[in-house]
Amino acid sequence: MIPQLTSSGECIAVELFENGEAKGSICVADAQAKGLTIVDLTDQWTPTLFAPTPDGQTPAFRDRYLELAQENADDDLQAKLESYAELYGVVPSLAIVRARLADEERHACNAAIDPKPVLAIPRMLSQDDKDRVAAIRRRAPLGKLQIGLVAAQQRLHCEGWLSDKDVDGTFTWRMGMAVEAFQRRNFLMPTARLDKETRLALQLDSHELDYRLALRVLRERVVEAAGLIEDGTAGTGPMPVLGRELDPPAMRAARGHKPMANAAPDLVGAATEAAARQLGWTDPARTLAFLDKYGAGVRVAIALPPLPAYYSPHMELSAVLDRGDVFYDPAPPKVRRKVAHRPTLVLYVQDGAIQRPLVRWPTTIGGWADQRLPSGQLVQRWKESDVGPRVWKTLTAGPAWMPPKSTPDRDLVKNLYNGHWALKSELLGPGPRAAYGMMLLEHVQVVTKKDGTERFDDNGIGTHGSSSVTSIVNGTSHGCHRLFNQLAVRLADFLLQHRTHTVLGELSVGYRRTVVHNSDSFRIAIDSRGFQYELDPPVPIDVTKGKILSRRKTPPKASAPARP
Repeated sequence: MIPQLTSSGECIAVELFENGEAKGSICVADAQAKGLTIVDLTDQWTPTLFAPTPDGQTPAFRDRYLELAQENADDDLQAKLESYAELYGVVPSLAIVRARLADEERHACNAAIDPKPVLAIPRMLSQDDKDRVAAIRRRAPLGKLQIGLVAAQQRLHCEGWLSDKDVDGTFTWRMGMAVEAFQRRNFLMPTARLDKETRLALQLDSHELDYRLALRVLRERVVEAAGLIEDGTAGTGPMPVLGRELDPPAMRAARGHKPMANAAPDLVGAATEAAARQLGWTDPARTLAFLDKYGAGVRVAIALPPLPAYYSPHMELSAVLDRGDVFYDPAPPKVRRKVAHRPTLVLYVQDGAIQRPLVRWPTTIGGWADQRLPSGQLVQRWKESDVGPRVWKTLTAGPAWMPPKSTPDRDLVKNLYNGHWALKSELLGPGPRAAYGMMLLEHVQVVTKKDGTERFDDNGIGTHGSSSVTSIVNGTSHGCHRLFNQLAVRLADFLLQHRTHTVLGELSVGYRRTVVHNSDSFRIAIDSRGFQYELDPPVPIDVTKGKILSRRKTPPKASAPARP
């Protein structure tokens, strides 16, 4: 949040924009008095979740967030791939947007390639198809499949992810990594597969792909500045922004659900388009011209569509977690069960007499997972997602995960493929690929004791972000309700902006554990669980039973807790 005055009472000026033109500077207080919104377009911006608090505290993860937003990486393909964190909740800096739009050598390389043959590839391809692709290449070296693969590889070569020798019409592990790099950098589902969405994205000019990044970055700045969350997902879906869909289909709707009655329209898309028009970001060239002019960043005052009447500093919010189709029995061997009615999270606001759905996002519930017994034996246990009324009371920014004793050491290490292993430090957090993602809201059960006082019970279930993007579409969890990281951050920002809360600060812990695998030993030391806020009053939530489709109608008695 931008302060209106300095400590001495002087005006803080921002740039005023109208209809794509700069109109000079204006004081923040005067701009807000006119109903304008102040949007931070500097590279010191973070979501409210990681911003300094009014009492002067700053979440420890803030500096790391700003570092990740710069996408610093060396020339190693794996390092480049890991640096693309937009899909994991880190909004790239505008310096990154400017550098991509200005990279004319890369744009010229892409423009020289005809991408149409990529559309002739008849089916989704991945590294698993390596042998099949090689066999077809031997039979028809100039066939549609080979020509299409070469065209895709040429585009990926222009981006610096493939060398000259890799442009050969095969599908090796390096091709898979290059495809995933393209997906991560262009906000597609990171499958490492040359699927339909990726083939269509490869048809777009590289200027256009970078311009869509600019619009996505602007969207998150506008959402935070205006305190919005309504993205159309509870109704008929998000609206295009300047004719462009900015999210992959899997993020725009939850499988098996129809539009809800009285759903809020897409305020996020409308505000993003309005902001783009006010700033003049209506095409790649004009956007680059703006970023060149304000290379050091700028704070702007712009007019956005008016907020609904139900908006206030403290809104009557509630949430329902619909568990969707539930199977308590494990799937038969070699059967991949596809859930028709996926679990969802719906956030409501009390709008007069109407309980209005604001968003409906895909989420997860528990399933079958490995559990370590005290004897050391590894068995499959059902991870249950508790049903019934709960509350969101504590919100943690940049949460760390402290693995319980039941987590096998093997699950905490990764193979470096050089004879050694490494600790999965990114899983522990804090960070975009941590087990809890970027934000955690614990589910707390309110129990009224005999003396009339209340007790808050935590069974280890929560709503949080996720380091596993694709699993939110089809997968399960250890019992928690996981969200796409960028949506988890939006939810946290919205709660902090529209619910009264207390800043608790960093929660100190002293977690220590030694992980041993083969001949390698690793020491885990976690000193902070994250930066915490307490919502007061808590937000009521309800976890529904869902539709039980298995023969077993109740959770297995040997269910395992999500966490201790």
